[in-house]
Amino acid sequence: MKKRAIILALALLISAALPTGALAAAPSAEDDHSGYIVKLRESESAVRLLSNSGLDELSSRHGLYKADSLDQIERLGGEVEYYEPDCMATLFELPNDTYAEKQWNLSKLGVESAWSKGYTGAGVKVAIIDSGVSSLHEDFEGVSFERGKNLIDGSHDVSDEMGHGTFVAGVIAAACNNGVGIAGLCDEVTLVPLKSFSSDNRTSVTYIISAIYEAVDTFDCDVINLSLGMDANVRSLREAIDHANANGVIVVSAVGNSGTSQLQYPAAYENVIGVGSIDKTGRVTSFSQKNESVFVVAPGVDIISLSNERNNAYFVGEGTSYSAPHVTAAAIMLKQYAPSSTTEDFAELIKLSARDGGALGYDTYYGYGALDFEAFIETMESYDFGNIEQRYPDLAGHWAADSIDFCVSHKLFNGISESEFAPEQPMTRAMFVTVLSRMSGEQIKGFPMVFSDVSESDWFAQPAAWGSATGIVSGVSESRFDPNGSITREQMAAMLYRYANAFGLHAINASSAGLGDFSDGASVSEWAKSAMQWAVANGLITGRGGAMLCPQEGAKRCEVAAIIQRFISTFGQN
Repeated sequence: MKKRAIILALALLISAALPTGALAAAPSAEDDHSGYIVKLRESESAVRLLSNSGLDELSSRHGLYKADSLDQIERLGGEVEYYEPDCMATLFELPNDTYAEKQWNLSKLGVESAWSKGYTGAGVKVAIIDSGVSSLHEDFEGVSFERGKNLIDGSHDVSDEMGHGTFVAGVIAAACNNGVGIAGLCDEVTLVPLKSFSSDNRTSVTYIISAIYEAVDTFDCDVINLSLGMDANVRSLREAIDHANANGVIVVSAVGNSGTSQLQYPAAYENVIGVGSIDKTGRVTSFSQKNESVFVVAPGVDIISLSNERNNAYFVGEGTSYSAPHVTAAAIMLKQYAPSSTTEDFAELIKLSARDGGALGYDTYYGYGALDFEAFIETMESYDFGNIEQRYPDLAGHWAADSIDFCVSHKLFNGISESEFAPEQPMTRAMFVTVLSRMSGEQIKGFPMVFSDVSESDWFAQPAAWGSATGIVSGVSESRFDPNGSITREQMAAMLYRYANAFGLHAINASSAGLGDFSDGASVSEWAKSAMQWAVANGLITGRGGAMLCPQEGAKRCEVAAIIQRFISTFGQN
């Protein structure tokens, strides 16, 4: 066995006092902050004011910006919904000079039982919001990475100058059975590094907030690991977490390393799974926080993982930072099994499967108990996730409920809110091209934008650019895409037809006779006839009421779900 380097571990914990509140008074000179986080109201006047405001964009889609001074905020007047100081986050070291010869955490958790059933994270994306990841490490060979992003400088350089993110990622996904290093818990997951810390042990909370939005909106992650925390309840951070939760993303966070009852955020938010630390004997460690943010505990001492110092180096670490990725791995397995599962589902499964510790039932030391993969998987496979009508009450008794359930579970599209699907609302062109891009499974970044009415910052910009570059999507004119316009049924047929041809799917071509079965078949636009004939021949479009194609009418969200399910069933996509 090769000699392994032993390097002191860093525990990534943030601690800073951060006052909150809408239009709060300016903090005193002693307060540790760098500028302000500004949330703007949604209005046309706010957009006009921004051009001369000097504010830096954090997430324009969510109305978040950064101001250097109060003067900049005052000039925005009533367009400001709230602002709060952009505090500095601090990393605290928890050195550990004990070398662990074996990964006691794997046997303690019973993860082999999950592996034997194929739960290795295939098809799932996890965001590592941390100090970056050294993806060239020998024990990441064959592990799937997305390009990720450096939130500090806006680049895609996510190299790890500190080692913390590499350690966390190694616990989750170091390659198994490759003859070197350690075994990660889910080595078939896709890692998305979102670098929010550099070589310094302090960072701005704005980078973490931006990273959460990137994980949800840009990278379409299923799970987020936050091995970090701060002792202030920051409104803009809470809203970012709420956004992730509303989009079905499970967020796991460390509870803190000071060994006190002080709450740390985001672990203390109700929709975040807070993770404390236990040792080899199953006892809560002295440094783990003891408060109501502790939901579950996992191994947090003598954990061996990957080092950023060399591509064949490893080190031993301790801290709740390293407990969190164990629970993140359980969330990854859940998303592999049930892609549409929610944070509520995950929380309930943890409650039902965790090994109790301390006082009987819940307590602030152990939460609901220690993570147990064998019990978790057994509980998961017998758990009633409910049906789509429970998640979206407006689907009760709807004819397309099963098709909508199919599309939601395959992450092709969601409701318009956490509890409303709006099946009868029209599907926009932006929504439809986004569905196609997700169905393709392709890397859709980096394509040039050719539409004048699509901004690079729009949530649908990358799908629209991808659709144009692949020839699947055309605009309503040479330069306009009309993203907010309803997609007509014949436009939908045309895009699906081009999609099938672009991916070499075996399409049935049909004569125009097929359209004659519909009373309005002759009204199909000339440019769309081949596509509509193909869609009808393949059983994708069956007509409204069985008698009318309604080619120029807008396609409803329920109709799109049914047609997409038929497409995937016919051609084996997704």
